[in-house]
Amino acid sequence: MTDNELKLCANHVRQGVIRSTHAAKSGHPGGSLSAADVLTYLYFEEMNVDPQDPQKPDRDRFVLSKGHAAPGLYAVLAEKGYSNFAGAKHSQSLVKSRFMAK
Repeated sequence: MTDNELKLCANHVRQGVIRSTHAAKSGHPGGSLSAADVLTYLYFEEMNVDPQDPQKPDRDRFVLSKGHAAPGLYAVLAEKGYSNFAGAKHSQSLVKSRFMAK
């Protein structure tokens, strides 16, 4: 991707962050917004990931230790083409359904 394409992609990620935190009526978008450029660069230029084969054995892994930036991670995954994140309008329910015991 060119620099301009990466910037445009990062802006789409930011839009996804705003949409998801607004739909959730909760969350802290600041951390996700500030991480959008880094997440976009990693997922679109550096990391060995494939939305068509998400379980590929030699894929890169990313650990997000800053939980408040989860909406940014979800937005970049949706932008990358991971279909299970593409329709995520409510990031809080996504977190609960994926990571919290019922």
